[in-house]
Amino acid sequence: MDPDIRGIRWAFVLVGVADGTLLPFIPLYLLERGLDAPAIGLVLAGMALVWLFAGLACGYLADRRIRPERIVLAGASAAAAVGLTLALTGDGVTTALLIVALTLVRSPLTLLDAIALRKLRTKSRTGYARIRLRMSAGWAVSAVASGAAYHVLGLRLIPFLYAPLVAVVALWIWRAVKPDMSSASSDAPTPLVKGVRLGGIPLAVVGFLVSCLLLGISLAATQNFVTLQISVLGGGALLVGAAGAFQALTEIPTMGYTHVLTRYLSHQALFALGCVIYLAVFVAWALVSNALVVALLKLVIGVGFALTYVAAVTIANDLSPSRFRATGQALVKSVLFGLAPIIGALGGGVVYGTFGARVMFLASTFVVAAAGALALVVVPVARRTAEPSPLALEAAAPATP
Repeated sequence: MDPDIRGIRWAFVLVGVADGTLLPFIPLYLLERGLDAPAIGLVLAGMALVWLFAGLACGYLADRRIRPERIVLAGASAAAAVGLTLALTGDGVTTALLIVALTLVRSPLTLLDAIALRKLRTKSRTGYARIRLRMSAGWAVSAVASGAAYHVLGLRLIPFLYAPLVAVVALWIWRAVKPDMSSASSDAPTPLVKGVRLGGIPLAVVGFLVSCLLLGISLAATQNFVTLQISVLGGGALLVGAAGAFQALTEIPTMGYTHVLTRYLSHQALFALGCVIYLAVFVAWALVSNALVVALLKLVIGVGFALTYVAAVTIANDLSPSRFRATGQALVKSVLFGLAPIIGALGGGVVYGTFGARVMFLASTFVVAAAGALALVVVPVARRTAEPSPLALEAAAPATP
């Protein structure tokens, strides 16, 4: 196997392992520090705001000034340092500020997708989804193991697990993920952006960004607060961690076999199908009152996430000019995981605290339905060619790191 591909594969695994010790537990961590649901929503919105602008800045720098591998290395190193400072405070406000700061310094990790797509173009035909699923695998193992540890030893253990693991990510990026010195070549696929434009921006791009915005709002309003719902219904850190692992367990095979679905469905259809799956789970969450069942429904969420995430990355790649691929990826992710969560986390926290979980989950179904419908309407269908694209999932490599 090409060393570059091996390096980026293991980078995805290591990031999944590190993030699995932190991200699923942030709402519980803040709750333990004395914050209520609206305050937690405010912190999550602050994280999203930071992610929005930092992600765009990272994409801009990666396309124009600095190799993305160097930016990721700097971000992972800084995340290790900031993560360790969480152990120095037990105050809720200070903890919230440190988590927002941690979001800022770890934002360069979003460039891993752009790095993988660039290496696939020049080095291999191995599909992006086959690489991305390794992050889900790392996340699954890590979320369960760390959840069990937190259940026994408490959430105060978070900094002592996350900081060393993200430091390992930095070391691996430094040693194994070398900068790709080739520039975007002329044989890159032509972006599917011909047609109607709004203020010089293709309608397909604007429409898809709005679709991502709606999807992200629904996810922020549900995924973050389903953690609190599990806790309210009697579940603890172990079940929260297991819920994160349940999602990853179904992400892995779904991503691994996306190539089968793309023989019959376009990427925008896969995106819409993922939205339908989310809608069904949101309805179920509104009706279920058992913590274990709420957690088990994450198995279905994993399928929806795999379909929408891989489709979004692929559509962004298709719609972006070759020289601005990192910016295109950063823009979509900044909307999906930055701008949208500002609205979703704030709104979700207010609705959850005022009207309860059921109203929040049911309201989110209308938002996610609009996201899927819009993607079907505005994103053009790519013409199939005899030569598979760099994102085609035709490799027979096993789905292991």
